[in-house]
Amino acid sequence: MQLKQQTIWPWLLAIVLMLGAASVMSASRLQNPDAGPSMSRGDFSYPQVPPSHRHMRLLLDNAFQYLNPTHGMIDPTSGYPVEGWNKEPEHGLFLRSFTQLTAVGAWIELLANIVAGYADNPYVSRAAASEGLSLAVGTLLKDQRDPALAAKGLLVNFLGLDNGKRQGPLLESIEKRRFIETFGEPAGQAIWLAMLEKGWLQEQDNGRKGRIRRDATYGDAYFDGALAPYSQASLRSRIMGLLDQRVVTIIFGDNANLTAALARSVGALLRPEIRQDPTISRSRERIERFIAAQQEGYAHLFDPGTGTFVFGWDATANRFTGWDDGQGNWVTGRMNYFINEFRGPWTFVVLRHDLPIDSLRNAGFKIKTYRFGDGRETHALAAWDGSAFQLLGLSLFMRETENPGWRRSLETLVDIELDFSNRNRLPGFLSEAYSGHGTEYTGRIGIPDLAVTDHALITQAPSLYTLGVAYTIAPEKVERFLNEHWPRISGLFTDHGPWEGWDISTNRIIPYQTTAHNLSLILGGLNSAQENMRRYLEENQLDGRLKALYEPGDRVDLLDAGNRILTWTSDQSQLDFSREPGACRFVSPLGASAGMAFIVPEGRTVSLSNGSLAIRYRSATEVKDVSISFKRAKDDPLAPPAIPIELFTRFKETRGDRIEILLPATPALDGIAEISLTFRNSGQATPIDVSITAFEFLPFANALESPR
Repeated sequence: MQLKQQTIWPWLLAIVLMLGAASVMSASRLQNPDAGPSMSRGDFSYPQVPPSHRHMRLLLDNAFQYLNPTHGMIDPTSGYPVEGWNKEPEHGLFLRSFTQLTAVGAWIELLANIVAGYADNPYVSRAAASEGLSLAVGTLLKDQRDPALAAKGLLVNFLGLDNGKRQGPLLESIEKRRFIETFGEPAGQAIWLAMLEKGWLQEQDNGRKGRIRRDATYGDAYFDGALAPYSQASLRSRIMGLLDQRVVTIIFGDNANLTAALARSVGALLRPEIRQDPTISRSRERIERFIAAQQEGYAHLFDPGTGTFVFGWDATANRFTGWDDGQGNWVTGRMNYFINEFRGPWTFVVLRHDLPIDSLRNAGFKIKTYRFGDGRETHALAAWDGSAFQLLGLSLFMRETENPGWRRSLETLVDIELDFSNRNRLPGFLSEAYSGHGTEYTGRIGIPDLAVTDHALITQAPSLYTLGVAYTIAPEKVERFLNEHWPRISGLFTDHGPWEGWDISTNRIIPYQTTAHNLSLILGGLNSAQENMRRYLEENQLDGRLKALYEPGDRVDLLDAGNRILTWTSDQSQLDFSREPGACRFVSPLGASAGMAFIVPEGRTVSLSNGSLAIRYRSATEVKDVSISFKRAKDDPLAPPAIPIELFTRFKETRGDRIEILLPATPALDGIAEISLTFRNSGQATPIDVSITAFEFLPFANALESPR
């Protein structure tokens, strides 16, 4: 995220000073649960949080202080929340006066939860929440019609909030030809070179483009050095006009986050106790009008040729977002990896707007091995950066906890997060956040064993916000984690809510707050998202379509006599293969890689969704690098996915062992015609002698179970 700084309002400084003594007392009480909370327990009501979960309740109490109107977190003109707080040595404490769609959606969802009685608190009453909801939704409808802020019903991902006016994001890169067309060949070239020397531009695309670098010496007041010859007012103004153009950049994920949050808001407002209220009915109708108007935009972002959504669209330049490949070719970014923070919203958008499920079928994923501190091994879904945010999402609401495949997969992920954090004494989870390195905000914070990327990751900057969504999966375990790490977690508390997290390497607080994160923490703790989305899906007759997506696959015995098994080696070395009923044996010197392909009978395909893949085997040696991959039928109308589905495991040296790998409920595992088992060495030939005595897929019984 880019930061847009603003000097703190003088009146806010005065208020902070006046409340200083009170905040010290408040923080002291919050750090010690036995001393009692700083406010009467009657001021807060969280019906989905058991009274025994006092640490989660105290965490929610402090997080709600973020919403105290004293702090000015809500833009009074739009009703949108600002981006958050920063505390930096050179700037002090200040608010960032812009917002993003994910934060707007989370704010509206929280207001709807307050109206519905899920979150009574002393800062925002139910009546005030209803008024705030009306203002924010009204602004959304207005912005959706503004061509400077939206296109085809979808909004720009970032919105400036300066002086009560909403503006789209600034241009991020610019083509050199724009300066040549504006100023002529010699002058345009000279200005371009001067901006490079000044450091305002970083060349891209073999010098045809430049990324705009808006650092502390960027802007109208800094036409000195190489730019001094162009400091005359009218010339300076024309240069800045080119650089600081506002653009309409539409990002799929941010819009999907907003759409799903709005649907959950409608679900909250459908709560039986309030659904007949005329004001609430009006709010639901306006939200539905906004969602319906997004249809054209989402359809535009879907590419039927590849069966994927594009990552985004620059409506100003009328080009899908992407990057240059270094050879002058534009590569369009696509949503083609499924285990990311947009997984739930993405699925919801497909269902709500009746879009092809091809985008879900064409989304690959990886499963990797993780070893717990006690030596046990498990297999878990992997995210690109191993981030808890990417693995769990900002919210769980597509009835995942009622689906056996997803529930068990998510419970495994939470167990891993808890194990890794406890072993490394991290008071939180590793997730996209501020890193503690100055103003750096990065996604490269995660558990390496659950990462797809091989880039170095930051592992000493845990944050709090994903504890909220983890609480919806494993409330007892998260409450226990809070208790064990309470001194440090409560040490993040302020009178405007908790800071982002800790930099464990320096034992310092990371003094940033992000509205989307803080609201995700609150909403996860309230634990109402699944219930609210269930109401929405049932009201709109979409629950049957979700159940179809989650339908368990077929029971498959890959060693069945009707399935062919083809063997291979990458270096054409000798191998021995034998087969008998219910078993097979594979022997190879494993000079490079080798394996077996299990092929279902011609004309048939199988579904391996929502179940477990089980392997029983014997092995004469340890094989550390084993992978399982899947191929669809040759006549499948979709092209092979850009990112294949792969499961990574290892075979122990054993006289008998069993591997179980949970597979999530996803249409990407439908239409499978071939399953490959591949053995690789790590550079040195390692002879293998493996006997497979069972290789089968066992589906779970139900697509959706009754709520627990």
